[in-house]
Amino acid sequence: MTTDEILIIGKTLYLIESEHSKGSLIPSKGDIKDGLLKMILYSNLKKVMVDGIEYQATPILNLTSEKLKGEIKSTGSEKEIENFLYTNKFSASQKVFVNKLFSEAVVNNFQIIIQNG
Repeated sequence: MTTDEILIIGKTLYLIESEHSKGSLIPSKGDIKDGLLKMILYSNLKKVMVDGIEYQATPILNLTSEKLKGEIKSTGSEKEIENFLYTNKFSASQKVFVNKLFSEAVVNNFQIIIQNG
């Protein structure tokens, strides 16, 4: 299993899995479930090394859509998340889904980014 992208900043290695949607605000539930499975695996890594140097691994699920304006992170404030969902005209059920996703990210020590892409 591989990541879509790796970013190293200082002693942190970001393991980024990306899912994209052209026609809707967020990728399909099936695509998101695939990404969540990888987040579970990446969150449970005990030791991550690159060229003999140990890093702190931080998994990120990046959900993109061409229909979105701006971005929101699961680490954002409740107000920031609410504003993003309102600005992008998420339906009530989509809002519930995103909030559940963000809760899972916090509980399981990974991040989710939803953004234009």
